[in-house]
Amino acid sequence: MIYNLSSDYDFARFDKRVAVLREKRRNVSLEEVREKRTIDQNRLMWLWLNCIQDETGEHKDRLHEYFKQKFLGGEVITVLNEDISIIVSTTKLDTKQMTDYLNRIQEFASAELGIVLPTPEDLMWADFYERYKNYI
Repeated sequence: MIYNLSSDYDFARFDKRVAVLREKRRNVSLEEVREKRTIDQNRLMWLWLNCIQDETGEHKDRLHEYFKQKFLGGEVITVLNEDISIIVSTTKLDTKQMTDYLNRIQEFASAELGIVLPTPEDLMWADFYERYKNYI
C-alpha cells in the first residue's frame, strides 16, 4: 500500500495501519517512493546538451550517451555468452538523482569545457533559454 503522507487523509490511514502492525508485532518493510524526474529537469538537460553541442561540435545524442556512461554508469551482463554494457537511462532517475546528475554535467561543463550552463534561477537564464528553446 502506498500512502501519500502530504495528505491528511492518507497520513491518518498510515498511522492507523502502523498501529495495527505494531500491535501484532509484525515484520515491516518501509520504502520511500520518490517522484520520477520532472519534465522540466528533462528539458533543462536537453537545453544544456544543445549548448554543449554548439560549443564543442559534438552531437547532443552522443553527449547524452557520454554523460550517462560517465556519471550514471551501468552494469555488464552476459547475453548468449557475450558481455554487454547496460547504461542507466535517465528515465529511471527520480528527481533527486536527476538533480545530482544535472549538477555533475554542469560542473563538468564548467571545469573541463569552460562552458557555463545556467539554471532558471540565474540572471542569464532568459537569454540562454531564448537561444536554445527551439532545440528541445
